[in-house]
Amino acid sequence: MPRSIIEYFAENEKSKCGYCKKPASNYSHGLWAHSMSVSDYQDLIDRGWRRSGKYCYKPTLDIICCPMYTIRCRALEFKASKSQKKVLKRFNKYLTGEYELVSAERKASSSSEEMNIDESGGELFVKSTQEPLKIDIEADLKYIDSPDDSNCEDTVQPSNSNHISGSDKIKVNSNAEQGPDPSKPSCKKAKQMRIERKLEKLRAQGKDMNILMNTISKEKQIEDFIRDLPEETKNKLEIKLVRTTSSSAEWTATANETHAVYVKYQMAIHGDTVEKCTEPKFREFLVQSPLVEEYSEVGPPCGYGSFHQQYRLNGKIIAVGVLDILPKCVSSVYFFYDPQYTNLTMGTYGTLREIEFTRHLHLICPELKYYYMGFYIHSCKKMRYKGAFTPSDLLCPETYNWFPIKDCIPKLEQSPYSRLDPDLRRVDGNVPSDSDINFIPVLCKSQLLSYKVYRKKAGKRNDDAQEILQYANLVGAKCAKSLILVR
Repeated sequence: MPRSIIEYFAENEKSKCGYCKKPASNYSHGLWAHSMSVSDYQDLIDRGWRRSGKYCYKPTLDIICCPMYTIRCRALEFKASKSQKKVLKRFNKYLTGEYELVSAERKASSSSEEMNIDESGGELFVKSTQEPLKIDIEADLKYIDSPDDSNCEDTVQPSNSNHISGSDKIKVNSNAEQGPDPSKPSCKKAKQMRIERKLEKLRAQGKDMNILMNTISKEKQIEDFIRDLPEETKNKLEIKLVRTTSSSAEWTATANETHAVYVKYQMAIHGDTVEKCTEPKFREFLVQSPLVEEYSEVGPPCGYGSFHQQYRLNGKIIAVGVLDILPKCVSSVYFFYDPQYTNLTMGTYGTLREIEFTRHLHLICPELKYYYMGFYIHSCKKMRYKGAFTPSDLLCPETYNWFPIKDCIPKLEQSPYSRLDPDLRRVDGNVPSDSDINFIPVLCKSQLLSYKVYRKKAGKRNDDAQEILQYANLVGAKCAKSLILVR
């Protein structure tokens, strides 16, 4: 069984907010994952954590200027809006040759349909005061639970360096549909009126109305729009899933081409310099992953872990979705594309295709039914676009239960930070007790110990126990017992 080996950084990192631009107003806790099982990462993101490369971070919502709430789309119930259907139809028209790209490229900042901004406000790297230790994650470790089983000397304290902070795919669709005027009676569409007249006529004839209703009212699903193409098209789109590991021949063969698209995207959309988009930085940010490659009888044939979903147009990579496939969801990490195709609303199109991909995986893996979109930031208007992919839920930062975004918005309108759970009696059910920290697995100098053994052998004081308790509260009791903490 894969082991999760992590280092916790106790300081509450502070940095410039990428949304309101206030200095030192964005706070988060962090940990470095040397390796991580997909089930452990699923549990972490369900407590508000996200990863960027091998660095995982959890925003401190109650003190930051722009609170970030974890958002997920209920993919099985997803219904495309009118504007989202237009994006799918336009792309199909481009494939058939009915729609031509505009020669002049639009910049994301002036687009009337979408913007793509990474969640760190364009800053891919955030400085941290610590660096990860070099450890052997393949070592055969024996867990020591008794103070008499082994000796453990004082651990070596890590030194200073830089870390990556997070960023994930962000695409804004500003063509929000205006709702009906609540002061006026709702008007029925002509199609609905025709259906009602037909049903009334058939009802008078004594027909089976249940069967007829299912036949008449069946709506086109997202798959219907995607597949609504003739057998032969002018342009051919192929979407290929590639595992991003050093041993993946498919990834190695496409690494240079993928990086070239990334450089174009970052420079055109975010105004980055070539120096910010180097191949090592790209790999550290969007290729390296702590997730261990896993396969299961009840899992997808591709397995669980980290992937690039490559969009190939006539054999050429034009866009890439960086994805994590986990036991309960597909989690979007980032999305980038060749700016030449901005007029095709690539960001929205990519999101729709990833929702469709989630639905496809569900047919094979019934437990996998959610599409995680990263963070929803209601206090930043241009970041509200994720709420347009309905139905979606937000994670309560206090009880870690999920609630429909439509029920959360009135609360967020009143206060940027809000307890989303309406039941004031409900508490976090995954909180560790003071005694639980004694059994947290600790890796110290190639020895796997319980924290009570480590603390006794290393002569740690009470303030260290307080730090461990803080860590356990942030990751939850379940993960605290599963993650191996490097000290």
